Amino acid sequence: MVITKNQTMQQRKQIDDVIELLKSKKAIDIEMIDTSADSRRMSDYVVIASGTSARHVQAVSEHVSRFFKHCHTEGSPNSGWVLIESDGIEVHLFKPELRNFYDLHALLA
Repeated sequence: MVITKNQTMQQRKQIDDVIELLKSKKAIDIEMIDTSADSRRMSDYVVIASGTSARHVQAVSEHVSRFFKHCHTEGSPNSGWVLIESDGIEVHLFKPELRNFYDLHALLA
């Protein structure tokens, strides 16, 4: 699959928009990791953020899912982790204690 410059620019716009959405919904510790150089990964970008509680993770994940319109979701707010994937972008939402436990950032860096 060949990714054009226009597709990359569109993804960057989506990432910027989803990060602004996360900020507006009071998600914390938001970070973005460019994984496009890793041929083993299905996604080009990973956004990681935390919610303050299971209810907060659920509310934020619902807004992100609506933002993407066509997406795949895994996990559940009650488990403390939700993954939303769309068009080469992954958004991981965690409760803080699970984010620290799994340390996804270290796995991807």
